[in-house]
Amino acid sequence: MRAFRSTLATGLLSVAVFVAALEVGLRLVPAAIPLAVLQHFEQGLRSHIASRRKLSTKKDTVLVPRDDGGPADRMWIYRPEAEIHYDFDEPRIVPRIRVDKQGFCNPDPAAYNDTPSFDVVVVGDSFSWCLAVEPSDAWPARFEALTGLTTYNLGQPGRGLYEYLQLLKNRGLRKSPRIVVMNVYEGNDFRDAFFFHKARTERGSAVARQTCPFDSATVCDLLEHANNSFLGRHSYAYNLLAAGAWQLAASADKNEIDFRYQVTFSDGSRVEMNSTNADRDEVEFAHRLEDGRLDLTLFDTALAEFRDLAEQWGFVPVLLYTPSAYSAYEGMTTFDDPNIERTMRNYSNSLRRYFAAKARELGFRYLDLTPRLAAAARASSADDLLYFRTNVHFTQSGHRTVATQLAELVRAELGSLPGGIN
Repeated sequence: MRAFRSTLATGLLSVAVFVAALEVGLRLVPAAIPLAVLQHFEQGLRSHIASRRKLSTKKDTVLVPRDDGGPADRMWIYRPEAEIHYDFDEPRIVPRIRVDKQGFCNPDPAAYNDTPSFDVVVVGDSFSWCLAVEPSDAWPARFEALTGLTTYNLGQPGRGLYEYLQLLKNRGLRKSPRIVVMNVYEGNDFRDAFFFHKARTERGSAVARQTCPFDSATVCDLLEHANNSFLGRHSYAYNLLAAGAWQLAASADKNEIDFRYQVTFSDGSRVEMNSTNADRDEVEFAHRLEDGRLDLTLFDTALAEFRDLAEQWGFVPVLLYTPSAYSAYEGMTTFDDPNIERTMRNYSNSLRRYFAAKARELGFRYLDLTPRLAAAARASSADDLLYFRTNVHFTQSGHRTVATQLAELVRAELGSLPGGIN
């Protein structure tokens, strides 16, 4: 018994020393905490660490009121002239950008205030935003340079179609645009539409639990309790170890999704895409569409309102469909988990058919970027990716391709100069 106690005491002391050293190390070098783990830290401590690492926090944002009963906390925008930092280890990543005086991604910080009206207003999510590229490299700014049409970018990360419309009504319509481009993203706009309808149905209760990454209510309750403890509010090491344990629990609870894939180019070179295994909910919602638990009519109300606003305000509605990276690189992509390939192809095809049909029905100009980006992908190389491998958002080359294709649509159907728009 004495030997057992001695061994136990030695073991506990070793654990205490390890945890203490881990605590000191993390406090000295908070950048050592992976972002995928940091997002599961207690909220107050997470914000403190993010501030130390110069990452964006809620302090950098303000809420825009919404009138459609959707989740209020999804209507944040960046504060005027906030500086946004990106922590991605990849060539061509721009680590820091500054938003304009309205909190949006435009190269001229005063453009909104100084311009009485815009020819074109863009609404969308992070695929319209300047995520890890300069505002002047984002496709709305490139489109303006190509066409001469004054263009304002209302894109904000983490939005869906219903949020796009709220920003259009709150900021865009007062600038009397003659064209409004709604950029639909294949990856997560379906998820965002689901959250909108769920929040309205459950009066916002659905959104409150979005921060819990697990399906199990028991695991989520344990997570909430742990976060509210003294150690949860103050200890770096505790949060790191707890987050690791929670991630293991999540893997067992919902069969961890592997959404990584490889792109192979004509010269045989290969690039690992989605290297951080992000956006796994895209696979979840593809499965929900495939097995009939959800359907694409979740978008119907938003698209009908877009048409109604176009008729009321007299602008030309343009629907722009942006594919996920694996769709743009179709025929060149190999998923690490081959079991999801068919699901993701069906998901992409279903969305593309739906939006093409709705555009015809509602009278939108429609541009599906998938074939254009696919052609550019086949002609590209591992050294000139259209999407960043880490965050799978547009690179400078991807933004340039989008701007070129949209400019061609506008020239062909609407005229390239302000006076030529019908």
